[in-house]
Amino acid sequence: MSERTRLLIMQTNLFRILSVVLLFAVLLCVSSCSKIEIKWQSVKSPDEINKTLLKVYIENSGSMDGYMCDGAELKDAIYGYVSKLNSFSDTTELNYINSQIIPYKKGLKSFIRDLNPLSFHHAGGNTGNSDIADMFEKILANTGDNVVSIFVSDCILDVPGGSASKFFVNRQIDIQNAFIKQLNRYENLGVEIFQLESTFNGWYYYNQGKEYLKDVKRPYYMWVIGNKHNLVQLNKNVPFSEIQHGIKNYFAYSTTSKVPFEITNKAGISSENLCICNPESDGKYRILLKANMGSTLQDDQILCDIENYEKLNSFVNVEKIDRILAKRSLYTHLLTLVVDKRELKSAGEKLSLNSLKHPDWLESVNDDSGKDVTKSMDKTTGIKYIVQGVADAYKTNSELAEMRFVISKK
Repeated sequence: MSERTRLLIMQTNLFRILSVVLLFAVLLCVSSCSKIEIKWQSVKSPDEINKTLLKVYIENSGSMDGYMCDGAELKDAIYGYVSKLNSFSDTTELNYINSQIIPYKKGLKSFIRDLNPLSFHHAGGNTGNSDIADMFEKILANTGDNVVSIFVSDCILDVPGGSASKFFVNRQIDIQNAFIKQLNRYENLGVEIFQLESTFNGWYYYNQGKEYLKDVKRPYYMWVIGNKHNLVQLNKNVPFSEIQHGIKNYFAYSTTSKVPFEITNKAGISSENLCICNPESDGKYRILLKANMGSTLQDDQILCDIENYEKLNSFVNVEKIDRILAKRSLYTHLLTLVVDKRELKSAGEKLSLNSLKHPDWLESVNDDSGKDVTKSMDKTTGIKYIVQGVADAYKTNSELAEMRFVISKK
């Protein structure tokens, strides 16, 4: 091979090497120039709380007598749930309630055993008639920042003579006022509403007259009220799934929370409140946001529905939401966010979980007439107005949770 040929081959190889290096440099530059940077401020988790004082109230008006029959699921559910909560509470106080709060001085086992019509009427108070708004006022007045109250009732609004709708709305306003007053005292007040079902053997009372029901299933309600951070801890220790015989429906109200969260790229990498993310083959960035949504008090039906979330920028979207199952995780949910490269600009972002005004199941379980219970066995007269009263008290809290971060083009 001649010297000239050898030199030509060397030049050709060198050119190829330089071309590859140049191409790599260009690709590296393009790649690095198309990165995004996400920054955020840490949100402190609530301080560890002391054990709470648990106060249990069971309505002992005549309309509750039918739930006190042998084999009633109500007794199992309340006994099991309160027993478990008692293990994580400093003290548990037991009470009957109607026109007044009537303390029960014996233990929980005796309390459940004494859930019968005879004991109800011997306990005192006005068992013939009760005002649900008045009972809420009394319970809330005894619910402090480190007190969790559990209220068990059929939540039936008696239909009076005259305009039932006006009466229902008046009760709704009374309940709204009671909860607004408590929210002004305790800004972290949370309310959990459980609809459950139990065997009922006894008299069902109308405004005029009564009807005996035998071996039927009727709805009843358990309200858990207190500082939302206390409720989070109790929910963690005793999940809803452990309530005996299960729950039919659930809903909760809470004030707005800045929830703890962190962001990583698709590989799970971030450091010191900073995440660098490269685009994927579809030209979009995917970032993972882990958040602790416990303080919202919502169930996964709400938390995992992307339609319940709102964001500021059109180029940011929630792709999917998953429950984090690891028990030791600091976070409850994993949100996959998609950032569109084509519309991208440096901007601040706020991701919010919107408040729902009322549960979607509420209308279907409500009865406005207060007549002929045999045709509405799974409904509760006036429950819609009771829940709406609570909803109205919380209406200024349009968001349950917010997470703020900044996206920058690099």
